[in-house]
Amino acid sequence: MKLKPVKRKKVSQEIIEQIMSAIERKELKPGDQLPSERTLAELLSVSRTSVQEATSILASAGIVEIRPGVGVFLIKGSIEDTLSKLRAIVHGVDVNLIELMEMRQSIEGDAAFYAAKRATEQDLESIKEAFLALEQAVLKGEVAAEEDYHFHMAILAAAKNQVMGMVSDSLLEGLTQTRYDTLEKGKSREILEEHRGIMMAIQARDAELARKRMWQHLQGVKERFC
Repeated sequence: MKLKPVKRKKVSQEIIEQIMSAIERKELKPGDQLPSERTLAELLSVSRTSVQEATSILASAGIVEIRPGVGVFLIKGSIEDTLSKLRAIVHGVDVNLIELMEMRQSIEGDAAFYAAKRATEQDLESIKEAFLALEQAVLKGEVAAEEDYHFHMAILAAAKNQVMGMVSDSLLEGLTQTRYDTLEKGKSREILEEHRGIMMAIQARDAELARKRMWQHLQGVKERFC
């Protein structure tokens, strides 16, 4: 008899299955807003980190749209198409968070490159302000995940590429878990200096160095997350 090893199911996978079941029961339909992160965590008795991971997987698969400050929405389309994408995730097509980080390396490396070339003085000031907020939070011993997010978004805004910004916005918003995990592992000072190096390269208008430092920073995040 040929048997396969039993794999423990991730909590994020179970959350995705619950969302798929709600769509199958027609309790949710394309275009609807999902319950808030806090509400989902309470209803399913899971951590908010697990909800964030599930959301990032759904966003990367084109199933939900994350609207910062508003909420998470199922992308409009046919129920059949939405369920087909969900079944692909549930029944074996695993979206690896490390692969998502590699996508960030590609997109944000180029974003840093273009920011160095295209940033206005106001953009440079916004990047500096975001860095100073990050620095202050780190020096206070805080887990500066929100400040980290705003720093990366300031660079994306300075790159002046709307498509790049839209893709990365959803990806960054969904990957809150990686920011908390890496910052909580005692590496916050090291990460702060990586951000400082990126900022300085952009301010110096050294596009190639900015791209290299962003790529190296995200490589470090990926290794720490593993």
